[in-house]
Amino acid sequence: MPKEIRMPKLSDTMEEGVLIAWRKRPGDPIKRGEILADIETDKADMEFESYTEGTIQSLVIEAGTTVPVGTLICVIRLPGESEEQVASAVASAEQAPMPAVVPPPQQQPGTPPATAPVALPSTPVVELPAPASGPRIVVPITDDGRIRATPRARRIAEEKSLDLTEIRGGGPAGAIVVRDVEQYLKELEAHESEGEGVRATPLALRMAGEIGVDLELVKGSGPGGRITKSDLLEHVASERKVDNERASELFRGAQQLSQKRKALIRNMVRSKAEAPHFYVSMGVQTDSLKQLRDHVNEESADRRPHLTYTHFIIKASALALERFPDANATYRAEEQQVALYEAINIGLAVDVQDELVAPTVKDCQGKSIFQLAEDANGLIQRARMRKLQPRDYADGTFTISNLGMFGVDMFYAIITPPQSSILSVGSIEQRPLVREGEIVIGSMTNLGLSVDHRVLDGVKASQFLAEIARLLENPEELVQDGHSFGS
Repeated sequence: MPKEIRMPKLSDTMEEGVLIAWRKRPGDPIKRGEILADIETDKADMEFESYTEGTIQSLVIEAGTTVPVGTLICVIRLPGESEEQVASAVASAEQAPMPAVVPPPQQQPGTPPATAPVALPSTPVVELPAPASGPRIVVPITDDGRIRATPRARRIAEEKSLDLTEIRGGGPAGAIVVRDVEQYLKELEAHESEGEGVRATPLALRMAGEIGVDLELVKGSGPGGRITKSDLLEHVASERKVDNERASELFRGAQQLSQKRKALIRNMVRSKAEAPHFYVSMGVQTDSLKQLRDHVNEESADRRPHLTYTHFIIKASALALERFPDANATYRAEEQQVALYEAINIGLAVDVQDELVAPTVKDCQGKSIFQLAEDANGLIQRARMRKLQPRDYADGTFTISNLGMFGVDMFYAIITPPQSSILSVGSIEQRPLVREGEIVIGSMTNLGLSVDHRVLDGVKASQFLAEIARLLENPEELVQDGHSFGS
């Protein structure tokens, strides 16, 4: 039998994928391990390798299509298979229902939906909405779509400006007869109008309440200026048309979300809904940090990676997490317990081509600042080349988000689940400072820490952030394990 290739699950959180491009065409041979297609997941753009050998028989899904995991995307003819076998298999696969990809067939005029009850041709009916406590209005409809009513009943209804769809038919085959019209008129006369000056039929009043329409805004055409169901529906259609026209003026277009953006949105909504956030912040003097960074880069320019402020922040965060292991933890809701992570894996929020990603520097504990710099630089380079793999995002225990390079002086990021905190870093600016009773000019930055209150309380969060701040203000400790420099 031909081999059916389905949309693979390329990450543990992937639910659907975008087939970016096919690398093969129908009739092309393909070997095991050759690239069959490029697929966009919720984590990264990935190359999908064929796990079988044969000839491309059919590409079921067009490039650019989004389909759920498990959807048939390609059929490969195996060596030695006959054309009859392949044609039969492809025909059955293409006839299989795929609601996420193939739109439902158009309904033929006059053909009722498969799930709707089919009325007898002689007495078709339409049921209007009614509350559980009230009677259900049943309107008889003729075969040509007109309401079934006797000529005299129809003439009286026109003279009285009545809406026939509101009248219950009591004649043969459910037709509306004169006594039905007269009974309806008596009910209108007996009905007290509801609201201040609003006159409407009982059905219109009930429908207005159900769909939330202010009857003061509806013009009535029924007896005595009453608002009928038709008036109400005409008003609703008119308002919807106005809203659509206003929307077309307000918006100039829509932007299709990538799989990574969809995953980010789901995670951020989940985080704000489940994790009770609270926030602490501290100002950090950075004069010593700048001097040490410049000194280290000057003396090790030929031997080490160039160090940035971000590299120092990664190292300071790693040391602080080692010394405050309660901050390197997650809350498990089902078990109602806090689980401590063994490794320290720090994610770096990076904007790549208008998409926010957070690749993870793994096993930061015990690594020198230069090792951390090499790991971080490699991740950022792969991110900019869109070469990150799902493993590059996995298993983060803490995240750093730095918007200082964009001039942002202070902000609080949303925690990345299932982590329990995220560090926000603002810009480094020259500010007036008081030192030994004198005002001097120095450089400062602001650190913000967003914390899951289920994991840390205010005291522990403040102690953890204070340790990061202390290390950045006394940065010699951050480079002690990497080298020794002369003064």
